[in-house]
Amino acid sequence: MELRIWRRYSLRWLRMLRILMVKELKDMLRDKKLVIGMILAPLLIYVALGAVVGFSARESMKIVQERARIGLELGIINLDGGAYSRLLIDFLTNYVHARLVPVNSCDPRRALEELASKNVHAVLLVPRGFSHNISLGKPASLYVFMKIGDLSLSSIALAGLYSGIPRSFSDYLSSFLIVNSTGYEPRFLKNPVRGIARIELAGVFLDLELVQGLVGQLFMLPIAPMLVVGYAASLAAMSIGVEKEEKTLEVLLSLPISRRSIVLAKLTGSLVISAISSVSMLLGFTYYIYSVSHSVGNLTTVSIVGLVGTEVLALFALSVFLSVLLASTLGLYLGSYGEDVRSAQSMVGFLWIVVLAPLYLAMFSDLTLDPVPKNVAISSTPFTAPVIVLKAFISGRPLYAALSLLSEAVLLTVVVLLLARRFEGENLLVGRGSSGGKGIRIRFPRRGRQGHEQG
Repeated sequence: MELRIWRRYSLRWLRMLRILMVKELKDMLRDKKLVIGMILAPLLIYVALGAVVGFSARESMKIVQERARIGLELGIINLDGGAYSRLLIDFLTNYVHARLVPVNSCDPRRALEELASKNVHAVLLVPRGFSHNISLGKPASLYVFMKIGDLSLSSIALAGLYSGIPRSFSDYLSSFLIVNSTGYEPRFLKNPVRGIARIELAGVFLDLELVQGLVGQLFMLPIAPMLVVGYAASLAAMSIGVEKEEKTLEVLLSLPISRRSIVLAKLTGSLVISAISSVSMLLGFTYYIYSVSHSVGNLTTVSIVGLVGTEVLALFALSVFLSVLLASTLGLYLGSYGEDVRSAQSMVGFLWIVVLAPLYLAMFSDLTLDPVPKNVAISSTPFTAPVIVLKAFISGRPLYAALSLLSEAVLLTVVVLLLARRFEGENLLVGRGSSGGKGIRIRFPRRGRQGHEQG
């Protein structure tokens, strides 16, 4: 009996819970802003991110695949002149299909400078005693010096192709010695040649592992500007939405104050917040780079901050300042078309995608290998300045940084003019443009209208 009562009560409770749950789901799904913000926005963000990253990675790999298809070009400094160095040259010419460019200098840095005019960015150094060590059964060394202009996937992949040459020759030499010679120890035959790769970046020679660590540092860079810019636009839109919802904007516009002064005050507030945000982000970015660069002892002692210097960090702070100020101004302008807080925030919800896609497109671009029109287009895209400034000075192309900062300043000026014109209009309080130019339409609460009529 008790079991039957408990079962009946449980079924009734579950039925009631199901009805209430369906009711809550229907109420939430009726809200289009909730559907867009909670369901569609994450989907669109990751779809856009996947499209941008996939496109950038494919374009980067095309450059590397094209270089590998036509054959690698590299200079060679042969200080040995022995039999096994000649075997190395034969291997590079006939098996790797590399085009060897002779150089006059024995110094790798000067050799790279000499080869730069021929669009060759790698030098293979065969040290003295290379053939002698192999003939004695001792591991020999090959040095690969490369110069990359930018921290990107294509540059790192291209560096990987050049740095793999010693390993490929070591495997070839091992097979050659097994077939044609005897008396070598198996340990030596397993790896008769070891390769040492050094990469010149911003005038400094670094190990390949260090450069890969720098790329990892740069890969995380777009996340912070994306969050700061997105929140700045959202908060700016929310502020004007609150003023409309609480009727404080209506009261403010009725006071004997010029509307330009109101716009100037709002822009000044955004200016102060942007300055604080840029300083905060600069401090956070410096700490992040310092923590990452010293996290694994001597393996990652070089950081982006050490490569670019304090002057470039100041320009980086300026780029963040312009981006946040642009986002705040854009949030004020778009939020003015909303009628309350929720509608104002929905106006700027898509800005996450607008900010996210250009930032990662700029991060995956290569300012030295990509075509100039593509680099100009990316540098001129809004919200890419924080990434472009660092990459431009690392690659030695500061004009791209100037172009990126100038484009953001021009767009900021345009948005400020649009915002001033919006506040000068007569349909600001309505939230949307009036059709037919009928002027301002303010809907007073019903109580206030009745009280006015009775009075």
